[in-house]
Amino acid sequence: MSLLVKSTDVGGISGDVTTLLARLTAIRAGYLDHLNRDRPDMIFPSPAADAAAAIIVIPNAAGVTDINFPSVVVSGLPLGITIARADFVAVIGAIFDTSGAENQVAIAAKTIRVKKSTGNWAVAGDQMVALTFALNALQVDADAYRGGPPLFGATDIKAIVDGDATYNFCSEQTNNTEGVYATGANIELLDVSSIVRVWFN
Repeated sequence: MSLLVKSTDVGGISGDVTTLLARLTAIRAGYLDHLNRDRPDMIFPSPAADAAAAIIVIPNAAGVTDINFPSVVVSGLPLGITIARADFVAVIGAIFDTSGAENQVAIAAKTIRVKKSTGNWAVAGDQMVALTFALNALQVDADAYRGGPPLFGATDIKAIVDGDATYNFCSEQTNNTEGVYATGANIELLDVSSIVRVWFN
């Protein structure tokens, strides 16, 4: 068997490689980036001692109040990085219903927003949506406890989470009219943690 490679073969291989590279369009490259393959990341949880974490009350009426979730300190990101994506997760230890009937989130499109601690909830550019509640989320039986779920925000929040800083999270009613509320009496969220995951290049 001959191991010689003809010049015509080299030309053919070169043409195949050129064709393959042309097929790796910007859309495909963007899709691979979205998968975050082989991209380093760091995870930042809220402090266990955060007073906002012990009991968070989801009220039983619209427009009642702002609901603060635990803040997160992002610290120690490597120098010179470019943040590719930042995600928010709220982890709930348990859910308790204080009503006499099945209870859940009363309406869709209520949110948890994020801002830097130096920002202002009233300024559009200082804050953005980190997580959107679904209708009937956090469902719990009457006067019952159940295990709490992790709630994953589907929004890339790198426009706000852009480096080392303290970040606040709030279901914000005062300025954005997006405070979450329940169908029955109050729902208590117990032992809540906020988590920020930062992906970078």
